[in-house]
This record gives sequence, structure tokens and C-alpha cells, in this order.
Amino acid sequence: MENMKYIYHLPFLERLEFCKIMNQNDKWEALAGAMQYDVLTIQNLRKEKNPTDELLTLWGNLNHTITELFVLLSRIQHYQAMKQLLPFVDRKFHRLLHNGEANLQHVARTQAVNKNTKDLKIGTQNFNQCALPQQSVNKVLNQMAQLGISPSNSNNLLVASLAAAAAVFSPSPQNTGSNEKKINESPLPRTESTLPQASYSELAIATDGWNQHNVLGRGGFGTVYRGIWKNTDVAIKKIRQKGSDSDESYKLQLQQSLKEIKILNSRTHENILPLYAYSLGGEAPCLVYQLMKNGSLEDRLLLRQKTKPLLWLQRHDIAKGIARGLQYLHTIGEKPLIHGDIKSANILLDKNFEPRIGDFGLAREGPDRDSMKISRIHGTRPYLPDEFLRDKKLSTKIDSYSYGIVLFEMATGLRAYDDSRPENKLLVHLIESSKNNLSLLIDKKGGEYNKEVSTNLLSIGMWCANEFAQNRPTMEIVFETLNNL
Repeated sequence: MENMKYIYHLPFLERLEFCKIMNQNDKWEALAGAMQYDVLTIQNLRKEKNPTDELLTLWGNLNHTITELFVLLSRIQHYQAMKQLLPFVDRKFHRLLHNGEANLQHVARTQAVNKNTKDLKIGTQNFNQCALPQQSVNKVLNQMAQLGISPSNSNNLLVASLAAAAAVFSPSPQNTGSNEKKINESPLPRTESTLPQASYSELAIATDGWNQHNVLGRGGFGTVYRGIWKNTDVAIKKIRQKGSDSDESYKLQLQQSLKEIKILNSRTHENILPLYAYSLGGEAPCLVYQLMKNGSLEDRLLLRQKTKPLLWLQRHDIAKGIARGLQYLHTIGEKPLIHGDIKSANILLDKNFEPRIGDFGLAREGPDRDSMKISRIHGTRPYLPDEFLRDKKLSTKIDSYSYGIVLFEMATGLRAYDDSRPENKLLVHLIESSKNNLSLLIDKKGGEYNKEVSTNLLSIGMWCANEFAQNRPTMEIVFETLNNL
């Protein structure tokens, strides 16, 4: 972790200069494409005054590092921007810049000899054939592994994993003979789920031929569609495959989806998102969920789609429902199931505003007591405690901390991370620095009726988001506390 610097750690002046470089001639769009953001997201970013800064905020919230950004910039040959990041990247990766600049100079000389008048602006439109040798890429990946730098994904998978970025690095083989073996010839582990399997064709019918009017959202994993299946309103996640069958991001999403099938089928609960069926044998793998008509908690707090604000009593009930679901996960099995990515975007609201915890692709069994050391961290940076980010200690108290940050969001209506805040970009830091004036942070959109709920949410949030894991309450105690209020 000593060598890992998150996007969040990039100093203000360096970040400002980086944004100036990438905003010029809209170079940030190539970077957004390398991050695998969809067209709709890029179109929305174009409306921003500083699109690069917004892009960095989006990507940084998914726990990505400056090194990963450096790697992606080398893929799209933005060497000027890479130079801004050199002081924050391990020297072992500097070769990506030096080798790339050497390639660029070679191309420029060749173009001069051929009197090619093509625009020499650095970008993928001119250097599609200019790529690092496969041997060099493999060395870089090995070095990253030695440093302990792993792919940092949210289960939303809005971006490719680092392994997937490496796959994009690699030049496509020019000769694919019969001796070439596909990585995924060995089938993925079969789930023992008793859930029904739906055919790809019937899900296509359910979504009116994957009609774009039925799209609920998009991300690096693929697209979520609204549909009617078995006369029931559903949300269908269609997992997109980019590149060959060996694409690591695709395999990762499949593995996480299989894990989600197993978990959601074995831990059904009124506050856990119901999974109705799955489809693995068609043109694309699909998961079929109950449709959550009121969207995510994050959407409602930020008033997306011009929705009405949540009232304080609704927020109290939502907080209690989330706590009920988490204490169930932590206590129902022989070992606690740790969600690992609790955040407002992963809390979905049904037609009655009952919360359902979703996105279990990062969930894993934890120790009965205390914590255990793990090799890799996953999740979303603003919702993760220091002992997990720094020391990789896994325990149920990670979910407690993340839940505390969600309570802060519900009490204030503010984002867990907001780069537009001049100071205290992390909400937990803003709360800590405002302890004497917390009333100024209360979300006015919640109304005046039952306003005392906001104080309760902040108090329990501070309890849950305590710096020290041993001082955080269990989710069972949190639920009992909220239930008695």
C-alpha cells in the first residue's frame, strides 16, 4: 500500500495541470474510452466545465490508482499527460513513457520521410499500430504484481480491470492458427443454484429485442434493461463481452456473477435484492432481478430524474432496512458474509421505498472473530476504512464503516466524495471537521417534520465510521438502536 497512490491523492496543482492537458482538444474522451465508459456517460461529461476533473472523480471513486491511470495513458499515447504523473508512479513503470516516446519519434520520422501530411496530434487516430511489444507488457504486469498492485473494481464494473487494460495493450495476433488455444476453453465453475435458467431468446423478447428505450443503465459490465418476464417487471443485466473470449474483465464479471447467483439464492431476505433467474448459454450471460421502481438510494438523494426528495421518516426506515439486511448477512451462516461494497449506489428501493442490498460480486466469507489478512482489496474508496485500505484486514466492521458513510449521505444529501469541495473532499472528513456545526450540513430537502432523524443518522453514522474497527458496533446492535428510536 505504500507504493499505491489513489487518484484522490493527486495534489491539487498537478491535478489542475493534468486536466488542462487532457481538456485541450478533448483528449479526455480517448481516456474515458480506455476506461470503458459508455457513450451516454461521455456525452454527459461533455456538458461539464471541466470534464477531465469529473472523469477523474468518477474513476477515482472506484478505488483506482495513479499507476492505473498512467498505464491507460500509455495505451492511448498521451505522453504529455503521463509526464505530469511521473513523480507519483514507481520508477519501474517509467519505461512505459520512455518506450512510448521512442515509438512516437519513430512514427514521426517515418511520416516525415513519406511526406505524410496527416495530423500529427497525439492520439489513437494516428497511432493505432503503435503498441508496446507483448514482452514489455508482460514485464510491466509482472512488476505490478510484485508491487502488490491489483485490479481495483467496484462490482458496478464501470471500468475495465487493470488486467483488461493489459489485454487492450497487447497487439492482436496477426496469425490465429488452429494451434492457438482460447483461455476459456476450461469452463467456469458451475453454480449449484436451484434458480431457474432463462433462455437468452425469451429475455430478448422480455426486453422487446433489447430495445434502447428499455435501458435502465450502462457500465463496463454491460447494460441493464427493464423488461417483462413471466408477466413480472424485471431488470435484466446483460453482460457485455469486449474483445476475445479471453478478455479478463469479461471473465471477472462472469466469476462475480456466478458468485452473486450462489449468494442471492442462498441468503434470501426482504432487504436483499431478489434474483429471479439467470441465463448463461446464449449470446451473452444475463441475470434477471426484481425491478426496483424507485432506483438507487444515491439517485434519490441526488434528485436524479427530477424525483421528489426523501422525507426524514423515509430515510429512517431505509437506514433500518439496510441495517436489518446487513446483520442478517453477518449472522445467518456459520461464518459472516461480508458484502464489501456497501454504498448508496448499491442500495436499491422498491415501489414502497423498502431498501434492497444489491451487487454481491465482491462479497466473501469473513472470520468468526476479529479480522483476517487478505491479498487484494476491492470496493469503493470513499466507503472503505483505513485498516482495510492500508493493512488489508477483512472483517464485518468494513460493512459497518461503509454503512456509516451511507448514513452521512442520508443525513446531509452530500456525496461520499466530491472533488468540487475546496477542502474535505471525503464526506467523512467533512463531518469530522464540522462536529461543532453539524446542523449546517443537514439536508434541507428532508423537510422540517421529524427532522430529529437527521441527528440520529449522524450520531449512528459517527459510531459506525469510527477510525478504530474495535469501536464500531455490530450491525445487529445498530438495527436494535434504530428500531428503538
